[in-house]
Amino acid sequence: MNRALLGLLAMAILTGGTCSRERVESMNQMNEGVGYAQQKRYVDAVRSFERATAIDPTNEQAFYNLALVHIELRTFERAKDDLNQAIAVNGQVAGYHEKLGTVFIQLEDWNRAKESFEKAIELDPQLFKAYFKLAQVLEQLEDYQTALQRYTESIERGPRFIEAYTELGRLYADLSRIYTEPQYLQMAAQVLESGLEVAMQGTEEQAHLHHLLGTVYQEQRSYEQAIRHFRSALEIVPGMRDALFSLGWTYSLVDNREEARRFLKKFVDIAGGDAPEHYVKAARDRLGELSVN
Repeated sequence: MNRALLGLLAMAILTGGTCSRERVESMNQMNEGVGYAQQKRYVDAVRSFERATAIDPTNEQAFYNLALVHIELRTFERAKDDLNQAIAVNGQVAGYHEKLGTVFIQLEDWNRAKESFEKAIELDPQLFKAYFKLAQVLEQLEDYQTALQRYTESIERGPRFIEAYTELGRLYADLSRIYTEPQYLQMAAQVLESGLEVAMQGTEEQAHLHHLLGTVYQEQRSYEQAIRHFRSALEIVPGMRDALFSLGWTYSLVDNREEARRFLKKFVDIAGGDAPEHYVKAARDRLGELSVN
């Protein structure tokens, strides 16, 4: 079970609501379900949470925790129903709407996901992950300009949330290819550099930022900067396939054939069956060219 699920489930033990007999029995069943969920006994957890909701249909936390287990089991239609029940009891909890939006993402119901995240933000304007997920949904709806705004707002409210920097920088870079506007690449570089300022040293998140920033500089034909960032990514994660390919490819662009062959060969050697075939083919083709010339 993921850490977020454990934390949210555990919160239920500490809260009670009214002191009616039904509520007490319902809370006991719910807390029993929490214990089962923490042991990954999900079938037993579902049974206990369902008993809790049957005893007291106003126990919104039981519906919410039931939804969390259904999400863990990837039974998203059930999770959607559970969350709608929690919201019917108390529609003023931002977290319920945010989690419902997350479920709608899994169901690829983009318009309802958008509505859910917007409601979560209305109830809690500081909920930075709701802005982030809303931006992801807006990309699916091809509303790219608003997605840029929402990613930015996620960073403003969660300045150490590295995923927002990564996705905002990536979207700016993607838009530069769609609209061939150089300022998008400049914005991508600016965002990713800002992410590096707050990223924890030596983490995969930091390595990923270095790699993305390297690709931006490569597109700008700032090859020395690109190489520096690809090498920084590999210093953190030596087997990072994307960085190996990108570094080898960039060395080939500056006609450093020895280093190009070295890193492209490393990429091919560790690519594995799940590597994108077009990248593997491109690397092999370029290695062939470098060997002939």
